[in-house]
Amino acid sequence: MTDKEQLYYFDFDKLFENYADKYYNEHADEYCCPDEFAKDLDKIYHIWATSAQDVLGGISPSEFFNKIPTEELVDILKGACVGDNNPSSLLFDRIATEPSLIGELTELARLSSDEKLLNVVLSLIEELGGADSEFYIETIERDVDAAVKEQCIDMLCLRADEVRDTLLERAEKCDDVGMIELYVEPLTYCEAGNDRILGLLRLLLNSDPNVAYIAALMGRYGDERATADLYPLLDTCDYAEFLEIRNAIEELGGSVDEHYRDFSQDELYQAIKHPVKTNNKKD
Repeated sequence: MTDKEQLYYFDFDKLFENYADKYYNEHADEYCCPDEFAKDLDKIYHIWATSAQDVLGGISPSEFFNKIPTEELVDILKGACVGDNNPSSLLFDRIATEPSLIGELTELARLSSDEKLLNVVLSLIEELGGADSEFYIETIERDVDAAVKEQCIDMLCLRADEVRDTLLERAEKCDDVGMIELYVEPLTYCEAGNDRILGLLRLLLNSDPNVAYIAALMGRYGDERATADLYPLLDTCDYAEFLEIRNAIEELGGSVDEHYRDFSQDELYQAIKHPVKTNNKKD
């Protein structure tokens, strides 16, 4: 690896941290406290990023990254995510200015299972306008980290109407409750009244252990018919579930009395209604 290539994986965060410490020491009299200094960090970061650095041969960090050929950026990104390394935000910003890399980044995401790299690449793909919907559906179906799947679900939620039929078809052919849950979440952003979507929500309500979450999805979807499924759950739920179910029912136009049941023996209810008071009295 050449000296220049080694700089690609230099700890730029540490370099800025040292710069920020020095800046604070030199300007401490301008700040009443560290919190005030923290408010200026964006400005200070810009000053640092556009200032010549000896370690970079006398050019600024921004100039250093801007000089990297476009065709080398994705390989550098992969190297910057290896082990304890983390890609500099300047590298992220540089790649985010190159729409031509969207195809290479999408292919990298399809082939990689590394959580850190996937999270970074998905964020870059989003910055560049996003991939096709099939890419996000395929990714949630892969054996990848939950955080990665959640990023893809967020993108599908923004395209709910576009992916509705595809997600419905996949969910109705699936027998994995956890997977059905992933398919259904974006569907709750579609217009209420679809019998197939309501049917899937009812299926989850009867088979998914996360009753509170499914109730919240029903509330978000907004189909008033779901109140008939939610009311009976109030008789057997714990207090945490009660709160979500009640909220969902109210979102759907129904109502639930605060004192519907006696939850006085429920630990969460006790913690909320009768919090333990700490004794702050000084000796």
